Amino acid sequence: MKKRMFIGIALLTAGLVSGCTMDPSVVDSPDKVHDPITIFSPVCELDDFIDEVHRSYPEINIEILNYNGQNTTAYTQEMFEAGDIPDIFGMTFNISKHMEVSDKLIDMSGFAFTDKYKENCLNDVITESGAIYALPSHYQCQGITYNKTLLEKHGWELPQSLDDLRELSEKAQQAGVRLALNELQFSGYGFQYLCNICDTGFLSTLDGRRWQEDFLSGRASASGTPEMLECLSMLQKWRDIGMLNGDGNVINDSEQHDEYALGNTLFLLGSHNSMAGCEDEFGLMPYLSEDGKQNVYILNVRRYYAMSRTLQQPGNEQKLRDAMHVMEVLSTVEGMNALGGDALKSSSLLPLKNAPISEDNCYYAITEEFSTGHTAPFIYSGWENAIVSVGDVMTSFILGDAELEDVVKIIDASQNDIVNDITETYTTVTEHIGQEDCARLVGKAFAQATGSDLALVSLGKWIPGHISTQNTQGVSGSLYPGEITEQQLCAITPTGWKDTIKTVTLTGARINELVRQGFDLYGDGKTYPYILVTKKGFSLEPDKTYKLAICGATDAVEAEGNILDSGIAGLESVEEMMSAYESFSAKDIIWE
Repeated sequence: MKKRMFIGIALLTAGLVSGCTMDPSVVDSPDKVHDPITIFSPVCELDDFIDEVHRSYPEINIEILNYNGQNTTAYTQEMFEAGDIPDIFGMTFNISKHMEVSDKLIDMSGFAFTDKYKENCLNDVITESGAIYALPSHYQCQGITYNKTLLEKHGWELPQSLDDLRELSEKAQQAGVRLALNELQFSGYGFQYLCNICDTGFLSTLDGRRWQEDFLSGRASASGTPEMLECLSMLQKWRDIGMLNGDGNVINDSEQHDEYALGNTLFLLGSHNSMAGCEDEFGLMPYLSEDGKQNVYILNVRRYYAMSRTLQQPGNEQKLRDAMHVMEVLSTVEGMNALGGDALKSSSLLPLKNAPISEDNCYYAITEEFSTGHTAPFIYSGWENAIVSVGDVMTSFILGDAELEDVVKIIDASQNDIVNDITETYTTVTEHIGQEDCARLVGKAFAQATGSDLALVSLGKWIPGHISTQNTQGVSGSLYPGEITEQQLCAITPTGWKDTIKTVTLTGARINELVRQGFDLYGDGKTYPYILVTKKGFSLEPDKTYKLAICGATDAVEAEGNILDSGIAGLESVEEMMSAYESFSAKDIIWE
């Protein structure tokens, strides 16, 4: 079955066009309560950003739509396809460059706040017709984090080429220093490491970019292109040197990051550049080419912000003015810094004119390299149907469980999925399935897979005062009608791509108490709700002991319930359950 495509309708009604002339300076009566505008911007410091908005516009009401699941990009794509677009929509991808969106998003090219952005940053989002439907926020640079303190301690120079890196690897081994750790929690990492390393050769050249276009349209292959095969051979060199390896906890980025912070590892490959709060001094170096002449950093925009076209419908005049004011604040250094928080202040670049870069920013020392063009674009668009399959095999290659020829084969094998837009589907959802029902769906799958009596699944929601990640152990998001692939299922499954189901053993009385209290993740009494998932007609006996699959448990509950790792991948259990249904609706969630 074919994956659904983004479909846009270019026709504009006179009423919608007239909305473009809205004057944001018009102010309603001060006594009028403003209808809330919705904002969707996962894993951002929205509390601080709302405070920044209220400094200038205290009358604006903002409702936060939360998502803290494991597949933000897939979920935002699903929201867009379904037309479920918040008033202000923070996306992880530049949607307007590749599809017609004028029926769903507002063209912001004529707004005053758009003029605050650097021209080269706007060039990345402007369409052929001159429209701008999404504005970039923080630019982040993918490179390789290095421990400057550790290098200086041993008197070693920072490598400038792969040859230098090979020599340093031998010195590190003799000194008992680990060369590198890799973040591999998500399938996309494997795909990105492949692209980043190949960008030091053929892939980032003009011929390499033409090859990408030809491959995506079915006119070229990896195995049939000598230059690409030579480029891919770099992967073997990186693994042989030891830069690609399975050391540490490769399925948990946070633990891998903490391990690196201990100070006995030279390099970290991943998306976490900031090492704020560590005793050692760290820096960022490019991905290294063989001779050092084509070293590159990879530039990526963390979020693109768009405005929903529904704001221009009659009756939404005040909401449109408020949304424009919010975008106005977002388009300032103060607004972006508030939204990004302290971590991004030191690990991102702003797209705004005259935005300063402080000396404590991890990119400060390499800004000259950015300006001289030692960068390559983040590769994602067009490759969506290959990222997981190629990423998984590349991850196996990194771990030593696959060979280079396997990587080449999966690249070519994925071409049919790209050209014909084919992905494996598990079922077809016939109606919108909301967050609580998705929690019941996940709980049923987890309980059945582990032979548990029931499941206790926490919900992701926005709680003011909590850190931006909120509750990643629970279910976030929903399922929209249509064909369901692994991407959509991963988006609602709290274990993500690779993590496993955990179980605890508790009495009925304790389970009921937890249901009443909720998941007190941060120990402040502000709890995330639990959904209790049981068979139809099942009732808990207070003194009886039950085995339950759990998504979200405090340290105390883990100890009390003797938490166990089932070894069963959560995503696989959800896929297995869903594949039993040709079509799926909310009634199928009932556990008979």
